Formats: sequence, C-alpha cells, structure tokens
Amino acid sequence: MITSVNYSLFPGDELLTFGLRAINAVDAKKLQLPSVVPYLNNTTVKCSTFKSALERESKNPVIKVQATKSKVCDDAFIALRKYFESASARRKEGWSVAAETLLSVIRKYGWSAQLLGYKAKSAALNNIVSEIRTKYPTELALIVGGELLDEVNDALVDFEATAKQVVEVAASNNEPTVVETRPELVVALRSMFQFVGLQQIAAPSDDLTALINTLNELIVTSLSTLKASDTRAENSKKADENKDGTTAS
Repeated sequence: MITSVNYSLFPGDELLTFGLRAINAVDAKKLQLPSVVPYLNNTTVKCSTFKSALERESKNPVIKVQATKSKVCDDAFIALRKYFESASARRKEGWSVAAETLLSVIRKYGWSAQLLGYKAKSAALNNIVSEIRTKYPTELALIVGGELLDEVNDALVDFEATAKQVVEVAASNNEPTVVETRPELVVALRSMFQFVGLQQIAAPSDDLTALINTLNELIVTSLSTLKASDTRAENSKKADENKDGTTAS
C-alpha cells in the first residue's frame, strides 16, 4: 500500500514539487498501467492550475506580509507551548497538573502547528485558544499564562486579516486562488494514490509494485525534507538566541 500523506504539512511550493514528482512517477508507468491514465490526467490538470495560482499570488505584495505574520504566529505559539512545558516541571502546588492539562489541548489540536500550512495552522491555533479560554481558564490563570495565550490570539487575528486580503486581491482578478486550487490538487493526488493501491490489491503486478515503491520513497523523502528544514530553522533560532544572550552578558 501507499504510505499515508499529511498534506497539511506541505507549504505551497513544496506541495507543488511533490505533486509534480508524483505525476512524473506515474507518467513513467502509464504505458504498462493504462487504467491509471484518467487519474494521472486529472492530477496533471489540477497541479497545473495550482501552479498558476501560486505564480499569480507570488506577485501579490500582500503575500510577503502574510509570511511575516505567519512567522509571528509561529513564534507566539512556540513560546506558549514551551512555557506550558516549563510550568509542568514546576513543584509549586497545582502548577504541574494545570500545565499538563493545557498541554493536552495543544497535543489534541496540533503539537507542531507551526509546521502546518496556513489554513490548517489557523484552524489548529483557533481551536487551541478557544478550548483553553472556554474550558480551562482556571488552569491558565494558575500558571499565569494568560498573556502568552493573548499573544497567540492577537498574532492569529492579525495573520487571518492579512490572509483575507490575499484572497480578496486574488479574487479580484477573477482567477482561481491557491485557497481554491490546493484542496483540489490534494483530492486528485489522494484519488490517484488510492487507485494505484487498490489496483495492486485487485491485480498485483511488478509494474505496480515498482510504482508503489517509487511513490513511497517520494513520500518519505519529501516529509523527511520538511522535518529537516524545520529542525534547521529551530536550531538556527536557538543559536541566535544563545548568541544574543552571550553578547548581553
């Protein structure tokens, strides 16, 4: 079977690269596997439409602002999560239990929300803020984490306002937007992968096995690259923080 893919982890450019590579892998086997051609053609069309939307929006000046505000959201979220982790180790009465309760909310909706695509990240952070505020205000107040949660919420509101501007600018051109075309590409990729996997169950062949191995290797490599990139960014940030601390000393 084909390895499951969490598409929300892919930023736009990386999703496009992944889609194109998947299309190339299937295209290389289309003569041996003609039944996959309709799925291949559909995915190719969706990928082309998504690529055009990405290229248009990359010229939108609001996009850079959106990326900057997304980073602010990431930093605020990571600060909140690390504070809760630190509080969970405190011996002060009630702190550990309260912090673990709040951490469970983050685990529920997205421990690594900063790695998600814009839409998925926005949903995860909204859920985290909402549930903590409505269900666990006492725990939050006990460990004095309200200000950090407010910073996440404020950054999120600011980010979503900019995201709305991006969509409005794109929509004014009467062309498909990334928000519209991304899920269509994801559905097409899922359908193509599912068909290939089902074909291997119904009528196994060496060509199908080879294709599935190629696609699985692509999936594993792509996800590993995303995680490695995030790790490098996190390590770089820590190094800068340590450097600033040393300088200040």
